[in-house]
Amino acid sequence: MENKLKKRIMRRVYAIWFIRRGLPMVAGSVVSFYIAMTVTAERFFVAQIFSNLTVAAHSGFLGMSKFIISALNSVEPSVLVLISIAGIVSFALAVKLLRSIRSIVAGAGAAVAEARKF
Repeated sequence: MENKLKKRIMRRVYAIWFIRRGLPMVAGSVVSFYIAMTVTAERFFVAQIFSNLTVAAHSGFLGMSKFIISALNSVEPSVLVLISIAGIVSFALAVKLLRSIRSIVAGAGAAVAEARKF
C-alpha cells in the first residue's frame, strides 16, 4: 500500500516537473527549429538542396563533406549567422534536457535503492 502511494506521488511530481521544465525546453527547441526552417525555406529551394545532398551522400563521405563546405562558402552571411544561432540554441537546449533526464534517472535510482533497504 505504501509503495503504491509513493509511486503515485512520484508520478505526479515527475509530471509537474515535466510540465514546468521539460516541456518548455522541448517547445523552445521545436519553435527555434521551425523558425530556422521557415527562414531557410524562404531563402532556398529546400527540395533541390536535399536532392543534391542525397546525390553527394551516394558519392561517399568526401563528396558529402565537399558539398557541405561548398554550400556554406556560397551562402549569404546572414544565413550563416542564422544557422549558427539555431545550432547553438539547439545544442544548449539538448544539453539541458539530457542533464535533467540524467538527474531524474539518478534520483529514481536512489529512491529504488533506498526502498530496497527495508
